[in-house]
Amino acid sequence: MPGMKLLNLIPLAGLLIIANSQLVQAQEQAEVHPYLNENFFIDVGVYFPERKFGVQVNSTILGPTDPIDLEGEFGARKSDETLSLNFGWRFAQKWQLEGQYFGSTGKAGATLDEDLQFGDITFGAGSGIEAGQEFTLTRLFFARRFESSDEHEFGLGVGLHWLKFGVYIKGNVINGDGSTAIRRESVTAIAPLPNIGAWYMHSLTPKLALKTRIDWFGASYDIYDGTMINASIGLNYQVLENFGVGLNYNHFELDVAVEEKSWDGSAKISYEGLYAYLSFYW
Repeated sequence: MPGMKLLNLIPLAGLLIIANSQLVQAQEQAEVHPYLNENFFIDVGVYFPERKFGVQVNSTILGPTDPIDLEGEFGARKSDETLSLNFGWRFAQKWQLEGQYFGSTGKAGATLDEDLQFGDITFGAGSGIEAGQEFTLTRLFFARRFESSDEHEFGLGVGLHWLKFGVYIKGNVINGDGSTAIRRESVTAIAPLPNIGAWYMHSLTPKLALKTRIDWFGASYDIYDGTMINASIGLNYQVLENFGVGLNYNHFELDVAVEEKSWDGSAKISYEGLYAYLSFYW
């Protein structure tokens, strides 16, 4: 009967409509960069920053001392290549977790033109000394995404930067009685600094995306008082379905006063340069 045949076609038509809508949705998702529609991404690469590492270690006897500039005074390398890692996880429709890690170490030697005060320790003029530094950054960032269109996305959130930084100096120390001895003195701090941040992404083409990000901290927190900025801007190109390459310009800056028993002083640290990486998204 014609009426029955027509009724039998209704479910088929419904299935065709659903299939067509899913196909359109899949095509729309394929028209933007994977950064904007995949649930996971991992970036692994090499960071080529220019480094500035300066510390101040006050004396309990003499009070404030002159800052120590490892690159300027000791000839430490200003450029430093280091492995860096970023990841992102879209664990809900509007929520995202991101992470970042990089670290570096270095050392240099010099002959002192004059006495160098490092806390309560005096390294004598004319002696050869060795100085070194260490720094690691681990960042976790929890944020809510906002979409202005399929090609645009921005997010706001809060995070935590877990920083470890320190410096050591090894050389001839002048004792109170005028004698000298070889000693190694060091200071280290671990700073879990909370921050606020934001990011913006734009799918310029289905294969090319622009991504910018900034994190900021500026307050007195626990034993630390100062400011921190961690920012990046760059492009990512999708080579294969789940693989891409990218180039970012990253900037990290820390200017903080430290007040604890093992270190009364301050640190001014900056890393700035290019980050070349491979991306995996799925």
